Amino acid sequence: MNKSSLVVFKVILLCFIWPFISLAQNTESPIIVGANIGNVPWEFQDTTGKFVGFEIDLVNEIGLLLDRKIEIINIPFNGLFAAVQSGRVDIAISSIGITEKRLESMSFTQPYYDSDQSLTTVKGNGIESLNDLRNQIIAVDTGSTGDIWATENKQKYSFAEIRRYEGLAPAMLDVVIGRVKGYISDIPALLYYTKDKPNLVVVERIPTGGRYSLMMGKNKPLVSQANKAITSLKLAGVINDLHAKWFGALAEDTTSTVRVVPMPATDEGLILDFVDTFLNTDVFMQTYPMLIAGLVVTIQLGFIAIIAGLIFGLLFALSKLYGHKAIQVAAKAYIDIFRSIPLLVLLIIIFYALPFVGLSFSPFNAAAVALTLVSGAYTAEIFRAGIEAVPQGQFEASEALGLSYKNTMVEIILPQAIKIVIPPLTNNCINVIKDTALASVVAMPDLLKQATQAQAVAANPTPLIAAAVIYLMFLLPLVLWVSRLEVKFRRGSR
Repeated sequence: MNKSSLVVFKVILLCFIWPFISLAQNTESPIIVGANIGNVPWEFQDTTGKFVGFEIDLVNEIGLLLDRKIEIINIPFNGLFAAVQSGRVDIAISSIGITEKRLESMSFTQPYYDSDQSLTTVKGNGIESLNDLRNQIIAVDTGSTGDIWATENKQKYSFAEIRRYEGLAPAMLDVVIGRVKGYISDIPALLYYTKDKPNLVVVERIPTGGRYSLMMGKNKPLVSQANKAITSLKLAGVINDLHAKWFGALAEDTTSTVRVVPMPATDEGLILDFVDTFLNTDVFMQTYPMLIAGLVVTIQLGFIAIIAGLIFGLLFALSKLYGHKAIQVAAKAYIDIFRSIPLLVLLIIIFYALPFVGLSFSPFNAAAVALTLVSGAYTAEIFRAGIEAVPQGQFEASEALGLSYKNTMVEIILPQAIKIVIPPLTNNCINVIKDTALASVVAMPDLLKQATQAQAVAANPTPLIAAAVIYLMFLLPLVLWVSRLEVKFRRGSR
């Protein structure tokens, strides 16, 4: 190829690829925003499924100013902190308050909303103020400002228990049911939520001086960009217009919704590495008592569910194999139904639906019942398979010897069947212990729940890593033991 031909080829090639080069240069990646969808009126879904709310509108306005697309993903509130620190999201929203603890590992823009907490309850239930909650159970959102305030003031107001929920809807449902007497959360959200619910009332405002802000990774370039955008939006009156749109009136001129205020001070020289973020010794030492308390609850729940599941499983296995026709049908129905229902769905039904028919369980009891029902169904099938694996000649020999049905089962069949099913039964027991983590959705303070609360308060994922290590230390020996059992019984069968 001569020189002129080479020049022509380069020009043609450049003309062909230039649009793609230009597009790559001019198009930045979208800003990923994590939000706890369902937090009205800040971020929730309308009837069409679209994400709407004050903070949704705010980040979209910031995206327009920065000329970048906004992509919103739904993350539970207590998961927002780890999502930001791991880089999964660029910005976290959900009426996130600025605290000194969070400033140690996060960066915040200037605040855009001043807020206090509130106490909400059912009208006419005798709760008129915080002083009426002595020896009563209260609800909060895990790791929220309300959670922090309630924990700090538990002794002062003598709360019997603080139950931590994953959002406004399940907490308010328990308030309506009467399982908890009051819900402490952000006053704007509760005023918005209760305005069309005459049976609910905000009875007291709790001054905390909270301010909401965008939360981002430590000292990220996006922080200053977003902060400048918020300044521009305040000066243009856009954020105050959003306030009028979502709260029905303009904000006062003295609030951070209107006034341009400084960004919260952070240590600009501090750069958190992997160890500081995920294996922080100071955070672990502060939170490990909570983790140990959660582990104790997990072990208690797992032990009860395993023992009850073994008993249920054996009874239903024998009923399915040797019961009368009606009993066999009932046993089969139980086994099939509870092996088909996801445990999480069953937990929610037992905890939230049954109170409407007069059956109200505590979080621990609801979790124990759900785990037992599901574990019993799987255990029944394991026992059935083990019993059927015993040679039929064993039954015939027992009958020839004149042994009763009871003696045959207790002395001949079950000892052999149990030996066969020990490995799968042990595996099932391990799964039951792991499944106790799902009980955190019904506000039970198990290991996972305590870890998520601790990481939200500390704004550091170290407690979650520590919880994973604790699960591993607790369950790995059981897993290795099961493997040895399987090898041992396999050799024995040979």
